[in-house]
Amino acid sequence: MTNQKLADQRELLFQALVPAEAANLVALMENIVPHRDPELRDIVFYTALCFDAGLATATALRGEVRDLLKELDQQAVAAGATSFATAAPDVQKSLLIAIEGRPIFQQLVYATVSDFYNRHIVWQAIGYPGLAQRDGKGYINQGFDVLNWDEPTA
Repeated sequence: MTNQKLADQRELLFQALVPAEAANLVALMENIVPHRDPELRDIVFYTALCFDAGLATATALRGEVRDLLKELDQQAVAAGATSFATAAPDVQKSLLIAIEGRPIFQQLVYATVSDFYNRHIVWQAIGYPGLAQRDGKGYINQGFDVLNWDEPTA
């Protein structure tokens, strides 16, 4: 089975969004947490799936999200892409920069970051040792103040 067919089937798992909207949501979230590690990119899919599950009952929010995804899609098509999900990374980025001040986009950023970085598999991939309460030492003298933030993550 090709990767595209697998992706198409995965988008059928969404409850509140149709497959094209789901693909756009995943692409949007991949821009919010832009990791190159294929395993972490799969986690973004699960983050989008969890967000979609909440949209199944949050009808007002679902409408706002669908409107935003439709707008991004239309703008990407106007820029020459077939959809937001398939647009070139620079096109996606410019479209998201244009809407970054909107409350709905900020809500998506918060939902994405909080779900994505709350997964233990992500902690392992980026070298986060976990909650300080687990080892009883806290964060003092754990070396977090000497991280080189200029190095790209996985």
